[in-house]
Amino acid sequence: MKRGYLFLNLILLSLLAAVPILHAQDNKTTEGPQAATAETHNWPVKLFQVKYANVNHLANLFRAFGATVQPEADLKAISVRAPKEVLAAIEESLQRLDVPQAPAKNVQLDAYLLTASGQGSSANVPGDLEPVIKQLKSVFNYQGFRLLGTLSWRGRDGAGGVVTGLLPSVSGDSAQQTYYTFKASSVAITSEGKERTIRINDLRLQLDFTVKGAGMQHASIDTSIDAREGQKIVVGKANIDNADNALILILTAKVIE
Repeated sequence: MKRGYLFLNLILLSLLAAVPILHAQDNKTTEGPQAATAETHNWPVKLFQVKYANVNHLANLFRAFGATVQPEADLKAISVRAPKEVLAAIEESLQRLDVPQAPAKNVQLDAYLLTASGQGSSANVPGDLEPVIKQLKSVFNYQGFRLLGTLSWRGRDGAGGVVTGLLPSVSGDSAQQTYYTFKASSVAITSEGKERTIRINDLRLQLDFTVKGAGMQHASIDTSIDAREGQKIVVGKANIDNADNALILILTAKVIE
């Protein structure tokens, strides 16, 4: 949407430069409001049919030309009273603005939830996560990793989404299944080309589970990040039980054409 408004502003500036200012009278003396009103009534009127664009947004834009504009949203039409050269400029701009908008692209977020411990070996970990596991071993004091589950949701560029459900127990101290909430307030494609970047705002992963001797517990990871498309990012970690085992969130984002 921001790029659309920028495009509208650029068109407005170019057209204003091409159209004479209506209030300039070539150094003639101003004859007062009555003369100005009479002149306005003598301007021709033209009705423009609108197919795709927002009628009210177009009306606000055309008023910048000094024209008298009456939008009719229900009829998808705009009535414009203005000098001939202004009507011509408005008609030209309408041809460029009243076009179908490109559909929003979809963005998919895939999350890998790993449990990590100080001892043991890795089990049930996908092969494409091995480089990430190697990095984690060098940074944290964990040697054993287990894939707790994978989460995924798809939403439109500029929108958000939420996924909830159940996962296996997080550790031996938790005998019951784990309830999760995985959401983001919005995702946005911030760059194009071969290496697109996706901005993820207010990303939140929350797990609710029981721990022996401690009752109901919560673990959450909250952040906002920029992710290069296809890149696996270690978003964060949180302790999950009495043995100082941890939950690690790894995220990847991609654009769905």
